Amino acid sequence: MDVEAIRERVRDGKYLVRSHAITHALKEGFGQDDIVTVVLEGRVIEEYEAEQRFLICGKTSLSKNASIYLHVICEYSDDVYVEFITAYFPDESLWEKPPYKRREPKL
Repeated sequence: MDVEAIRERVRDGKYLVRSHAITHALKEGFGQDDIVTVVLEGRVIEEYEAEQRFLICGKTSLSKNASIYLHVICEYSDDVYVEFITAYFPDESLWEKPPYKRREPKL
């Protein structure tokens, strides 16, 4: 499945937010609208074909003056719904800036 098909499902309201994504949202201070915005406007940075998942990265606004990158993992194995498996603010020690690419491990 391509990312545009996922976005079409999301625009049609055919998505489910899993408890892990909700837990991160509550702890980190973002909401379902932020997750949806990132999926609709963000960039696919990794695909996990065996799991039928994409990792999407995009910016979201936490206030008028503050925006931050958010990662969202979407699963598309269901015939009808897209599932938001988790969403989180990327750890700067693990991701380049902007956080589209993982840092190389230090040897």
